[in-house]
Amino acid sequence: MELVETNELEKSLTFLASWKYREIEIGSGNGHFLAEYGVRNNTCCLLGIELKQKRCLKIRDKINKKQLANIRVFQGMAELLLERLPPSSIDAFHLYYPDPWPKTKQRKRRLLKLSSLERFYIALKENGRIYFTSDIFDYYIQVKLLAILHGGFQFGDCGLPGEAIHSLYAARTLSMGKAAYSLVLVKNATGNLTMRVEAAT
Repeated sequence: MELVETNELEKSLTFLASWKYREIEIGSGNGHFLAEYGVRNNTCCLLGIELKQKRCLKIRDKINKKQLANIRVFQGMAELLLERLPPSSIDAFHLYYPDPWPKTKQRKRRLLKLSSLERFYIALKENGRIYFTSDIFDYYIQVKLLAILHGGFQFGDCGLPGEAIHSLYAARTLSMGKAAYSLVLVKNATGNLTMRVEAAT
């Protein structure tokens, strides 16, 4: 499997376009969730996004070992890909333990903010989902409040995929005695138009 570099973004978009069902994991780490989830969901294409090359190589090795034709990895910034996704094209986004940027002055660097939530909303199909979990309670509350402000999502009660709950990072978090806070956001057909316009501008 070829690694998709930042300057070859079109390859990722072409890969996604060639499948009926499409899901994206942002911050795939070493690819444990991506590989395990891909085995169980082999009729869906999965695109992992990871910034660090060493991690991308580990993901590639897992994909090749399991001979998974439905997974690719994009090495680069998630924002670059989000800007190019066609409207109503993605079935789900997975964000597990994203960089927390815990200091107050760092929070503006978090991936999930109102403007990015609007990008997710546009890219998702109707009833598409965002699966989110973090061991930082403040980040969890922030995402929950942003979803309410945005108005284009409702809170789902389906829970996270089993592969996310039993991932290596999740197991490490529990072994340290830390709690994990999870949300499933489901795209509404309507939503708060005023807040959505503000998020997009």
